[in-house]
Amino acid sequence: MLAIHQAMLYLHILLGTVALIIFWVPIAVRKGGSSHVWFGRVYVWSMYLVATSGILMSVMVLSHPAYFKAELLQRATSVPAMLQQIYYFWSMLLFLSLLTFVSVRQAMLVLKHKRNTAVFRRWSYLWMPASLFLGGASLISMAILSDDRMILHYIFGGIGLVSGIQMSHFAYVKEAAPKRWLAEHISSTIGSGIAVYTAFFAFGARHWFNFLGDWQLLAWLVPGIVGTFVIFWATNRYVAAPVRR
Repeated sequence: MLAIHQAMLYLHILLGTVALIIFWVPIAVRKGGSSHVWFGRVYVWSMYLVATSGILMSVMVLSHPAYFKAELLQRATSVPAMLQQIYYFWSMLLFLSLLTFVSVRQAMLVLKHKRNTAVFRRWSYLWMPASLFLGGASLISMAILSDDRMILHYIFGGIGLVSGIQMSHFAYVKEAAPKRWLAEHISSTIGSGIAVYTAFFAFGARHWFNFLGDWQLLAWLVPGIVGTFVIFWATNRYVAAPVRR
């Protein structure tokens, strides 16, 4: 099982790197063009595999931390404290992986079905906003019950709550605006990029920022800040802008 976990980790890192690079190409090129479509598909399938491997690895560690993180526990001065850290750390990674998968899936579904919101009222879709809402509530609960300052759990827990509510609202809106699907496609795609960049800074590259102390949180929040501005810019350009005649 350790070999399987290690293999998934290598796959996760490799495809995550590909996704980090390709993410910007569909944003930069002409929308609907061959480059946009091709690079978009590569990004989507890379992200599906990144998210799925992240979910599987997280579940494996959370279900049996003493086996998968035996070295950490052996070096720990307090085993219960280390187990708690492992639980908090991998719970966050599990949520980010779930957020990534749902964001990409949402982006593709709205692109396919556009204003046909009846599709989004099926259980095959509703599990996604429900899982984000419950996952966000769980992260916030961890932060409240913990004695540590778990700022990221509060932040991404809040994102989970808001995302779950927003997706549910889109599913049950009586008459969607003509370009509401496009706004959902843009925000969900960029949201998946925020998730993968945040995972990179908060987990993959966290050791690079240890010298910053508490200020390292800024490095983890930068993807969300930059992504929010990109969503605003893209939505204003492609959705809110009036049609030229």
